[in-house]
Amino acid sequence: MLKNLFNQNSIANKYKDLVNQINALESTMQELTDSELRTKTFQLKTQYKTEQDLTSIIAESFAITREASSRTLGLRHFDVQLIGGLVLNEGRIAEMRTGEGKTLVATLPAYLNALTEKGVHIVTVNDYLASRDQVSMGQIYRFLGLDTGLIQENMTGQERQQNYDADITYVTNSELGFDFLRDNMALNLKDVVLRPFNYCIVDEVDSILIDEAQTPLIISNTVDTSIDKFIVAAEIIEYLEVNVHFKVDEKKKNVILTEQGTTQIENILNVEDLYNLNDPWIPYIINALKAKTLFFRNVNYIAQNNQVIIVDEFTGRIMPDRRWSDGLHQAVEAKEGLPIRENTQTVASITYQNFFLLYPKLSGMTGTGKTAELEFEKIYKLSVDEIPTARPVLRNDLPDFIYKDQLSKWNAIAKECKNIATFGQPILIGTTTVEKSEMLAQLLKEYQLSFQLLNAKPENVRRESEIVAQAGKKGSITIATNMAGRGTDIILGGNSEFTIRKQLYNILVTYKNKTKSENKTNLHPLLSELTLASQKFLSVLETLVHNKEFLSLSETEILRILNESDQIRVPKNDYECSIKFLVNQLLKFEKKDQAIENSIVKNLGGLYVIGTERNDSRRIDNQLRGRCGRQGDPGKSRFFLSLDDNLLRRFGGANIQNFMQNQLLDDDPLESDLLTKSLDSAQKRVEEQAYDARKYLFDYDDVLNKQRNVVYYERRQILESKSVRDKILAYGEQVISEIGTEIRNKDLRNDAAIRLLENLFGTNLVLNLFSKFDLNYANLDPVELETYLFQEFWLCYESKSLELEVRQPGIIRALERTLILIYIDIVWKEHLQKMALLRDAVGWRGYGQRNPLFEYKEEAYDLFQIIGQTTRHLVIYDLIRSSML
Repeated sequence: MLKNLFNQNSIANKYKDLVNQINALESTMQELTDSELRTKTFQLKTQYKTEQDLTSIIAESFAITREASSRTLGLRHFDVQLIGGLVLNEGRIAEMRTGEGKTLVATLPAYLNALTEKGVHIVTVNDYLASRDQVSMGQIYRFLGLDTGLIQENMTGQERQQNYDADITYVTNSELGFDFLRDNMALNLKDVVLRPFNYCIVDEVDSILIDEAQTPLIISNTVDTSIDKFIVAAEIIEYLEVNVHFKVDEKKKNVILTEQGTTQIENILNVEDLYNLNDPWIPYIINALKAKTLFFRNVNYIAQNNQVIIVDEFTGRIMPDRRWSDGLHQAVEAKEGLPIRENTQTVASITYQNFFLLYPKLSGMTGTGKTAELEFEKIYKLSVDEIPTARPVLRNDLPDFIYKDQLSKWNAIAKECKNIATFGQPILIGTTTVEKSEMLAQLLKEYQLSFQLLNAKPENVRRESEIVAQAGKKGSITIATNMAGRGTDIILGGNSEFTIRKQLYNILVTYKNKTKSENKTNLHPLLSELTLASQKFLSVLETLVHNKEFLSLSETEILRILNESDQIRVPKNDYECSIKFLVNQLLKFEKKDQAIENSIVKNLGGLYVIGTERNDSRRIDNQLRGRCGRQGDPGKSRFFLSLDDNLLRRFGGANIQNFMQNQLLDDDPLESDLLTKSLDSAQKRVEEQAYDARKYLFDYDDVLNKQRNVVYYERRQILESKSVRDKILAYGEQVISEIGTEIRNKDLRNDAAIRLLENLFGTNLVLNLFSKFDLNYANLDPVELETYLFQEFWLCYESKSLELEVRQPGIIRALERTLILIYIDIVWKEHLQKMALLRDAVGWRGYGQRNPLFEYKEEAYDLFQIIGQTTRHLVIYDLIRSSML
């Protein structure tokens, strides 16, 4: 028990009683057999079904999870981790420093909420983390009788359905969001993969709910694209000068064309108006200018396999499935001279803000949440609780060094690495772009320093886990574009598990490829040492390499088994059992060396983190700093900056620039409180601007979200219903009522009304009587008229139903449902296009002293009224004309 913790920390004090209850149950849980512990799950499920309340079983479920973790993983939850789990269970955000075991913390509320049998989703930022956590943490759940699911990119619909039906499912934010959109486009209930949402834990919650929230999830179809215009626009802008023909607003990432620029382009193209609605050139020109001035290769994107692939500015990872919208991606392709792919049209979309608000209970974990607490509370109604560390933080954050220009800064970083490398202290260098990471790599080569490079380039991404894991090794230098969501702890002295797996992989592959006649004991330097230490190791190795099943494995399969060896509790076959034994033997062998290396690196001061530039967000800087000083380890961090860094250049102001230039007369650095305050202020301004942009997106999407909820709800009702006959009849009656209203309001003449009715219902309705007797609809009793038309429609509908049913029994019911769903989707797709155009249009109304958001809401409501009417007309029209021919 951390007695001092409860005296000093309000969060810890809040949960003091619960933590004490959990700890009091620990000895009881330890006395239970594995079977008895597993039976506890059934007992708690029964208790929940009776009480429909999780509160009374929190302490016991947490104690059970902790004991299961100790038995399966050898990891016992600390008291602070219990507090983190309690915060998550209450639907809040737990801020826990890097290395404090957030992944393990999530098992506590996940197990508790899985007892409801309504499902738990644990959302991660990438497939690697989802897979790793499901396999490792899944051992706890499976030990306790729960099943786990994992959603990966290439899974079929059936596989997704099975995994979402599990008690606890690990999934990435994008896969989950796209599955939700696809479910709401399904034409058959069997194709729906998600069940109703219950409880969600979001890992790296700030990355997903804030950084990723700037880009909505979109499912789109390709449309005809004017490829020539993109190419011509890319050539034309070469004849334009910045600040003469156009202006660049770096803060808002926008380009504004001047009057002189407009004239220049119109003369080159020989057109009268760039803004001509029938043949517009302006979007192509603006996108071409943005591509040239705001989007850069190896910064915002990389070129790979003749494609432009976006680089996530927050995680430094590539996003091969994402494309910039509204023609920007095509403009970048034209700039790079790459094949231009067709433009797309949105068929379904949702923002992360509105998507995650669909969960009745939402919580999240992060190492850096406090700086964005206001946004979490305003948008998601989530408060942030700072969880104390298990051990005191020993990290030393040194003052920033400021240099007069980029050249001085990068040389200083290289010299610092050279000096530190002399002593062997490991160094982690964080850069903001791929380009800068590669430039620094070249510079370190000139200084004859060895290093590891981790950026968005595919050849580097493949070794991501190994590079990060070994970043704490003595004498190592690691360059990384961004450290958010890497998911692998940096262990001082190096990660022995990665080392021995690599060694064993080399041994096994070498053994497989050598003939029996060769002397295998000399095939790897480690073997001679191991032979002396453990004859059994060599004996098991010899048995393994003669195992027929093992010999049939590919090198990739061997590597996979090795990587998952620590997660194999019960080996499935002989070769898995042998591999697990060999890994454990190597770990014992390396354990002593690991402890020595760890002690050496600690004495050297731990990991030294170098930041090469302040990011736009303080959270990203803190994530980098947080890579050192984990779990009470020593460490230090320092940022090396220059006056022409992006942040200072854009937001520092002329006074700061002039003052600092006068202070910096040579290559020596300067430590300035004034500049530090200026940088902090600049970061706050950038964060405020980013928040405003996300709030703008949220406010506008909130209007669309209310409409989306109505459409998706009605769609799901239709999808789940056994028959939509009543819906079809209601559609027909509504159509007739609407036409009747127009007749009464004198909005329709007799001939127009007849044409409209015949167009909708064909000649099946008996309307010739009106023409024969020259009756005026307006003179008829409205109720009698509508009653007559209703009866005619019912007869028409029943006649069509019988006609189709005779030809193929059951076809009419399937046809009705499919028609409604298809036309809902078509009309919704067109509505999304209109809403996008409306949002662009109302933006200009602010110049006329009108509120754009209010105008958007007003007109969006009018547009939404048309959706139902259009759907009804289309469904009735198509159904009445249906045939089996």
